[in-house]
Amino acid sequence: MIGLAIAASASWSLDFRKVDSMLGNGQIAESQQLLEGMLPQAKSSGEKAEVLWRLARGCVAKGQLEKTKDGKKAVFGQGIEYAASAIEADPNNPQCYMWHCANVGRECQTKPLLEQASAVPVMTKDLTYILDDLKLVKCSEAWQALAEIYFNHPMKSNDAAANFTRTALANIPSGELRLSTYALLAEILSKRGWTAEKRAAAFDAEKAKFAQTSKTITKYSYFSGSLGSGHVPAWSSKPLGGMSDREEAKALVDYAIGLYDRSQRHTSTDKDDYKTLTALRDKLN
Repeated sequence: MIGLAIAASASWSLDFRKVDSMLGNGQIAESQQLLEGMLPQAKSSGEKAEVLWRLARGCVAKGQLEKTKDGKKAVFGQGIEYAASAIEADPNNPQCYMWHCANVGRECQTKPLLEQASAVPVMTKDLTYILDDLKLVKCSEAWQALAEIYFNHPMKSNDAAANFTRTALANIPSGELRLSTYALLAEILSKRGWTAEKRAAAFDAEKAKFAQTSKTITKYSYFSGSLGSGHVPAWSSKPLGGMSDREEAKALVDYAIGLYDRSQRHTSTDKDDYKTLTALRDKLN
């Protein structure tokens, strides 16, 4: 997760552009140090939350570099504390819930397998709050995080995960590559392996379910129905119902790699995502 698109606020006394740029360039320790110095300078609870969720975001990046489980657990645990404090400071800021969710998910991976399931309701509660309570249905990051939970949880649905990822793709903010979203849908489709005929029937069956359902997460678990089997996505010349899961997975990977190649600026996250995409391309070919 990269985080929601960030808009400047005239009410903030602090300028976050430098620290956001530093993290994007992989300067994790430096950005965290700068944020720690900014925290006492925050002049409102909303601004304090802006500092705290960024500290939580930095913990996700820092924790992934730790070599030991204990090291990871400590850093992600600190991230959970930062995010919880951010939520307390500003309960209406979706970034606070996103980074609480991200740290909870990564911290749980340091625990024994039987204990990891306990994190799922905590993470889904964060995401549901963003999508249902705050009504930010266009929050691409929340849909992607929800898709990852559904895809990786043995009791959840890969079909819903695919639809959540499609929703995330449809709402990527302008100017962001978000290559990981393309890679996620390609991976889900590759694993599912439906034929074109099965896909066409499923998309048509989901049309009525999408139209008739009001609860946000349930509704968007049928998102393909709103597109229809005849929809032609940006990454393919074929309609959704005219290609297999594997065909679309290949098209997604090639399209995302093309986006990377045409972009003139790449963050450290983009570079990591590109490696994932090229490995996935080799696997699919």
